Amino acid sequence: MHYDYLRETPGWMIILFLMVVLFTLIPIASLIVSGHENLSVGIPSGLTLEELGQFGDFFGGHISAFASSISLVIVVFFTFHQAKQQRVFFLEQQKDTSKTMTRQFFLEGINLITQWDIKSPGCDQCMRLLDYYGRLALESKDDELLLLLNTVITAKIRQNLEGKNGSFKVTNYPHASKAIKEIGSLRKQMAQSAKNQKV
Repeated sequence: MHYDYLRETPGWMIILFLMVVLFTLIPIASLIVSGHENLSVGIPSGLTLEELGQFGDFFGGHISAFASSISLVIVVFFTFHQAKQQRVFFLEQQKDTSKTMTRQFFLEGINLITQWDIKSPGCDQCMRLLDYYGRLALESKDDELLLLLNTVITAKIRQNLEGKNGSFKVTNYPHASKAIKEIGSLRKQMAQSAKNQKV
């Protein structure tokens, strides 16, 4: 899983980090300038040891404080992103678990439709179950559920939905009828995709 740190970092955190870095660079730049003006390698600077000590304490104290601030910001930065990544991972796991449970429930329904159809091909109970699970498949937006539903749609069931068997009419089972249309479109897309891959 690719994680874009810059994109996922809130603006306030970026501004805070830049401010800390900026305030850290100021004393460092001042130290470099002062050192260049007052100190030369091998040449006495004219400063006493006490003044040199104060000079070092001043810049050392400032640099140490800002370096600690940078360390704190880095810790906050990575702690924030670690928590965010864990949350994203948890949500994805939860989504996968929910999807697996939905498919398991759907498979049980498919099995029930098959049992009724074996007992009495195209019976009213079978058609009602098909309509119910057709609605679930359409609402889920999961193509796999539609393909699973297609495995139990026999010629007798198709005739029922087309109104060729008396009391069974397409208007009685709107979700099942719509699911069959969606399955037809899906199978055409799959066939076209397979054809394009062979070319």
